[in-house]
Amino acid sequence: MPVLFTQSWDIIQGKEDAYAEFVKSTLIPGMTAIGLESVGAYYVEVGFGPRIVGVHRANDAEALCRSTGTSEFKQLTLQVKALVQNYRAAILEPAGRIKRTEYVIQKGVWKFNQYYDLRPASKKEYADFILNEYIPTLGKLNYLEITGGWNVVLGGVSEIVAELTFKDPVDIGRMLASPEFRHISIKLQEEFAINYQNRIMRCTERFDEPRWFRL
Repeated sequence: MPVLFTQSWDIIQGKEDAYAEFVKSTLIPGMTAIGLESVGAYYVEVGFGPRIVGVHRANDAEALCRSTGTSEFKQLTLQVKALVQNYRAAILEPAGRIKRTEYVIQKGVWKFNQYYDLRPASKKEYADFILNEYIPTLGKLNYLEITGGWNVVLGGVSEIVAELTFKDPVDIGRMLASPEFRHISIKLQEEFAINYQNRIMRCTERFDEPRWFRL
């Protein structure tokens, strides 16, 4: 089962040029060489930081452990930490319905992600809610894609991440103002979720393109 490895950080002021060159010439080729393929990069426009988020994919949890256990990975991490601050990392595995059979780079999109923990003893009812109410309700809004749900195995700020994808940021506002989203969001938070947060993120095309770190 494919898993995601996310890294997030803020660039240290004054080190933007050195950071840009490192990401392009060293970090991305190095991560690819150890089996962690870059599948996305985002800038957090609204919500909690850090502001820059890079997403990598591994074939399964064992492959991810092998990659992150290498001396090459440790060296890359030490090098990037010299250029950034507020470094965070997390491992995510698919939970429930994933629209895309393979998580790939999505160009020119925006993300609305929901982050939360489950209330105690609500796992079964929550699963029924997602399958029978959350997905069908948001599925009526044809301007968004329910990309998937993720269980946070290690790191991160929550147990669960729900990922919605938009081609136009205006559509995020349409969703937030819609009665469908209001109803389903209220029920999610009142009955199943605690420590709820969300973020709006802008895709920066490719993790290895200059625009990703020249914001």
